[in-house]
Amino acid sequence: MDKLICENCELDSEINCLGRYLIDNNLGTKFFDIQNSYLQSGRQICSSCGSELSSKEYFYENEIELFNKLGRITAESFSDLSLYDGSDEDNLSYDIGEYFSEPGEHPEVLQNTVGSPMSIGDLIDERLDFIPCILTYIEPAILSYLNENILGIDLDHEAPADNNTDVLTAESKDFTNRNFYGLNTDEITSAIDDLVSYVYTISDEQLTRLKKDEINDRYLDHNETYKKLRDVFLGLYNHNYGVTVNDKKLYRARLMDNSGIKRLKKCEKELLKNQALTPPVGVPSQGRWNFGGKPTTLYASDKCNQLPRELEEASSDKKVVIFNLETNKPRCLMPISLLARQSKLYSMLTEPVNKKDSKKYKQQYVLSNLIGKIILNSHYDGIIYDPTIYKDSDSKYNDQPMNYAIFNSDVNNLDCFNDITVNGFFCL
Repeated sequence: MDKLICENCELDSEINCLGRYLIDNNLGTKFFDIQNSYLQSGRQICSSCGSELSSKEYFYENEIELFNKLGRITAESFSDLSLYDGSDEDNLSYDIGEYFSEPGEHPEVLQNTVGSPMSIGDLIDERLDFIPCILTYIEPAILSYLNENILGIDLDHEAPADNNTDVLTAESKDFTNRNFYGLNTDEITSAIDDLVSYVYTISDEQLTRLKKDEINDRYLDHNETYKKLRDVFLGLYNHNYGVTVNDKKLYRARLMDNSGIKRLKKCEKELLKNQALTPPVGVPSQGRWNFGGKPTTLYASDKCNQLPRELEEASSDKKVVIFNLETNKPRCLMPISLLARQSKLYSMLTEPVNKKDSKKYKQQYVLSNLIGKIILNSHYDGIIYDPTIYKDSDSKYNDQPMNYAIFNSDVNNLDCFNDITVNGFFCL
């Protein structure tokens, strides 16, 4: 019998981590399609961890099918593999023989110039070591997909590759080509990597100037960093980099007192949607990914237990109310972590709010507001981003939710969110 996997389970966290890996490999759209087809909600007791779920919390069902599909899509990230048959060494030995007359130089040159093979099992462990629990479930599907689609083995006539089969990666072949045949590294750099590499070159001084010019935006069109970033995001969109989500299930939160919760229970469907999607009265509207310091972005998360961390500390007379959302039209979202977590730009974009910054236009949000504007103008419908207030430095893919910023011209006008349904609410 299949297990029910809820948000409190380790497997759920690892599915989330696997999603990040697949997004990084530009397989996020397929991941979300699979994920959403196995998410359900309803009052349940989780068979995996025993948690009692409210009627509006999401959980995974049909575990066997889910992991089989996750394994097969994960295998698509191994598209750079080929079976190792020794031919690289044979070809290189011949080429070296053409150039070197001293036989004794053969082994030394080969050792230093040929990319080494490795077993499929070792490669899977190396690339997916951040999901040890799921790996035991999805590895058979990975091997099956590799045999059928990437390694090109006819399973009816040949013995299939297994964990002990040696393979070469594209990186190993490139290593050989660079070290012996002298290929320029630019020739093997992907277009997306080439676009994103610019963010590593941006200095503190350039970012400081960019922030100043954003505050006084009449200078932006003369700012070289702004113009190059604009080209980067437009280039990424034109190279089809991003995640398209449809029928996405999300959570959104409010702090409300008991009287407000009682009013919610009496709300008709449209009024409930208005309560869930529009900003609460009196709350500053700048937001991390808004542009122009105006309420232009709908913020949500794929895990309800993240939302209390996103809110200001609740007073004793208020509760965290969680709304169930579902989007019902395709949206192309930019995974902002593509900007490389170790870059100065990413660090400045995601720095936590300084509680001492009492200015209405918060300095920490100046750059992220600008990037939000550039991403919108590059045809994206929103951003997928990591929470800034919840980080696990011990995890390769931080065990944290993915947050969503969905663009609108003005979130007080819900016309752009006609497709979003609010399926109810519950209290934490």
